Amino acid sequence: MPEFPQPIEYDALPKAVMDYATLAVIGRVARESLVGARLRRVVGLENGEIIMAFDRFTGEEQKAGFGSWLFCADARLYRVHPWVDPVPDKSISSHLVDVCNHHLSGATVGDVTVTRFERIISFRFTRRDYTGEETGYRFIAELMGKHSNLVLVDSSDIILASHKPVHSYQSRVREVRAGKEYHPPPAQQRIEPREFSPDEWRDFLNAAKPGDLVDEHLRRTFLGMSLGWATAVALSAGVSPDKLVSELAPEEGEKLRSALPATLEKVLAGDPLTSETPVEYVRRVTSDFAERAEDFTIDKARAEITRIIDRRRRKLRSLEEGLRKDLDKAAKADEYKKKADLLVANLHSVATGMSQVEVDDWETDEKVVLTLDPYLSPQLQAERWYERYRKLKRTRRVAQERMLSVDAEEEELKELELKLAAAASFDEIDDVREQCVLHGLIAPEKEARGGRGARRDQPAVDRGVGLGRHAAISAHRYRSNDGFLILAGTGDQANHALRRASNAEDMWLHVRDVPGAHVYIISHGRSIPDTTLKEAAMVAAWHSKAREGSNVPVDYTRAKYVDPIPGDRPGKVRFRRERTLRVTPDEERIEMMRLMAGGED
Repeated sequence: MPEFPQPIEYDALPKAVMDYATLAVIGRVARESLVGARLRRVVGLENGEIIMAFDRFTGEEQKAGFGSWLFCADARLYRVHPWVDPVPDKSISSHLVDVCNHHLSGATVGDVTVTRFERIISFRFTRRDYTGEETGYRFIAELMGKHSNLVLVDSSDIILASHKPVHSYQSRVREVRAGKEYHPPPAQQRIEPREFSPDEWRDFLNAAKPGDLVDEHLRRTFLGMSLGWATAVALSAGVSPDKLVSELAPEEGEKLRSALPATLEKVLAGDPLTSETPVEYVRRVTSDFAERAEDFTIDKARAEITRIIDRRRRKLRSLEEGLRKDLDKAAKADEYKKKADLLVANLHSVATGMSQVEVDDWETDEKVVLTLDPYLSPQLQAERWYERYRKLKRTRRVAQERMLSVDAEEEELKELELKLAAAASFDEIDDVREQCVLHGLIAPEKEARGGRGARRDQPAVDRGVGLGRHAAISAHRYRSNDGFLILAGTGDQANHALRRASNAEDMWLHVRDVPGAHVYIISHGRSIPDTTLKEAAMVAAWHSKAREGSNVPVDYTRAKYVDPIPGDRPGKVRFRRERTLRVTPDEERIEMMRLMAGGED
């Protein structure tokens, strides 16, 4: 059997994926580490991931910290590898986690096996019940893309629980659900790698399509082979993996034929295809997958926020279209006033029951025919037209103001998108999510349950559980006539959260010496005009005990000059460099600002 001409460094191969070659090494390390170990508990994580934590593990792998293992059946992040972080104290409950804890807690690992040329790893457990009778179980991880699954079966191969129950109406191939007999997935229709004769190998090379590269042709042909394994075959033969199969010299083809059994021997033995030891390889693969999982979670959180922004933009465009229609209708407001004026000027010549009347237009000196409702008196007909004029005039004013707010919010959405595109860490994604909560794009109730992009290793309080970072951001939202977003806290916790989330140059307002909401003008770095200050002061007065007052004094200062009072309850602050203005709350204007911020009509 030919040997590798030289050790293959891991950076010469594509980044590790959870293929058979990788799983074989992981299975070997798991077997050497865990056989004889006792399962302490099963912990559920987000996205259906679970951790198995063991009390005792053996051998040199003890130094590597392989006492806890992660299982994930996510369609894009399916994997099994050691869990190197501290095991979380709290577990996310699921049917699979509960059943595993019930049957496996205290069970001993008897063996760890990897199905030949498949991405299936099985952990065998034995456990004695209170009668002393020994019972066997298998925990099976099927790592097959969108069909990945985690399954617990008993000694008779009856399924006790699965991560993704599969019913007969979902798959005609096999059912994977409690009470059914477990059957492994059907084998792939590919050739098992082995030692081939020269004639068989020649046929294999001749079967390549025009444009096929060496590594791709190997990967597509052989069962269990990934791009990394195929690349290792080519490199060990001294052949470039991205060379066209049609351009291989006869001696290169022969070297490939000899290299395949050499790599196969290493894979079947659970040895890495690189120069690393199994423990080193598993440690690196674990780090690679943790990094990939973090990137994936960031991308997933970014995609979720992008969908939220897109949904709001679609709503804004629909609103804008409706406002344009309202403006088109309101353009006829002056026509109704003109008709009413003409009718009033000619009341002496109009009688009830007439369906039309011809009058002189004093502006154009032309005859104008007014169509009347014969069932209305002329005076009532004129009043109807005046009423229509006033309504359309108000509609025009409202539509114009709301169009300004739509434009302002569009700019805010663009700014959020730019920040989101530049975000490269959980903290930066979290900052964008916080801005989405402030702008009302994400409900604080959803944040209180924890966003899907939250980190596993964050403490519960920091992931929005209870009084987390975003959970208390609950505010009444208004938009000034100049397009600025105005937020009024709904309570002490909301006031405290708004202070933490505000930027230094945002404006803070509060009615002087009267209990009420803390109000913030979100500036986005822009200069705040006096008209917006006055409107925000009205909001502060409206959400205070001085709602019914007049000339209410409202203090205002930059958010950077507002500080919490140490030892006092949340929401209690001290401030400096304040100024004061006096306002009288205008309910109609406040209602208009609420509508402009996206409130329901």
